[in-house]
Amino acid sequence: MVANSTYAEKMQYRSNYIHDPTKLTDIFDGTHYTSLLEKFVTIGDEQLPMWFFSDPRDIALGLSTDGFAPFKRRNKAAWPLILFNYNLSPKERFCKKHIISLGSIPKKPFDLDSFLWPVVQELLQLGIGVSTFDALSRTIFTLHAYLIVVFGDIPAVSMIMRMKGHNAIAPCRMCEIRGIRKPGANTHYVPLDRSSFPGSQDSYDPSALPLRDHASFIEQAEMVQSASTNKDFDRLSTMFGIKGVPLLSTLSSLSFPTSFPYDFMHLIWANLIPNLILLWTGKFKDLDHDGQDYVIMQTVWNAIGEATFKAGETIPSAFGSRVPNIASEKAHMIAETYSIWTLYLAPVLLKGRFLNERYFNHFMELVRLLTCCIELEITQEEVDDLDRNFQKWVRDYELYVLHLSLR
Repeated sequence: MVANSTYAEKMQYRSNYIHDPTKLTDIFDGTHYTSLLEKFVTIGDEQLPMWFFSDPRDIALGLSTDGFAPFKRRNKAAWPLILFNYNLSPKERFCKKHIISLGSIPKKPFDLDSFLWPVVQELLQLGIGVSTFDALSRTIFTLHAYLIVVFGDIPAVSMIMRMKGHNAIAPCRMCEIRGIRKPGANTHYVPLDRSSFPGSQDSYDPSALPLRDHASFIEQAEMVQSASTNKDFDRLSTMFGIKGVPLLSTLSSLSFPTSFPYDFMHLIWANLIPNLILLWTGKFKDLDHDGQDYVIMQTVWNAIGEATFKAGETIPSAFGSRVPNIASEKAHMIAETYSIWTLYLAPVLLKGRFLNERYFNHFMELVRLLTCCIELEITQEEVDDLDRNFQKWVRDYELYVLHLSLR
């Protein structure tokens, strides 16, 4: 791409990008990228005489993987490994023809690092530099490329980071909050307020969570990996939620866990919204929904489902896929249709449907926050507002729902 004049011109997006500290528009406004600009490149124990992205032609890369079923029978799975070129503009970088395919793992890997090994070898070489022709200046130069972000759903990223995952006692890759569970249940929950759970840890302040940082993450991973017995390994991995040192930690351009952000599509549209619906319909597992005023009667929910489908007759196709009957065709709902339903349909369809109006108001605050999250540009003031009000939203959820249901 660098040797092609057309692509080389497009790949100047990163070097021409002007960072405005008052707003967030792209990954280059993030704290991780901006911190790299002041750090020396390190390969192993050797510090190279250059900073990250000191050459305008240096390339920023992103890695992604996830499992999918390539056939209708869905009894086979594949795990593609793909790279994204962040030197291209947002419109260009996710274009199909610009995605770099590294290969595909034929099934869910037991040891993902064994498949990432050849990738890491090449990334280390790209960190040192490779001789390349620059089509714009028509000269030979040393090209550097750095992996700065890795993304996927929670199970996929847990494999990459060698973490135990979202069902673990220490499930979060960003902080060290501990999970608790109701006696007899199999699912761990991570509420902030633990006052209703005898013998549990102290409650957590969402504005002061015990955040993980790179140094402590690697230290804990090394402790687990160097455990002398299986008993010690199980104890340490359970305590930290980590199963060993991830191979990608050899790349100094990555920071654990900052370089592994949560995937908004899976986190919100494929998890939070469907789980809220399970709660509202009294079907969320391990919770006691009897007599709870957040539960919507089945006949009312069926009417909401019918109105959801009928709304598709008057919604332009530019909005996206037609939303199916959310009550009777839940299996046909996908992340896109959950998004359309949440942002455009539910504010009308859910109004007046709850026995207690506070649940509708609580949901509408969520809609406001999510609408801000998906803006193409947000200010630092809006980020601060999201921080404060997502904390309040979770606290209100626990106050309204969680403690009543887990009794």
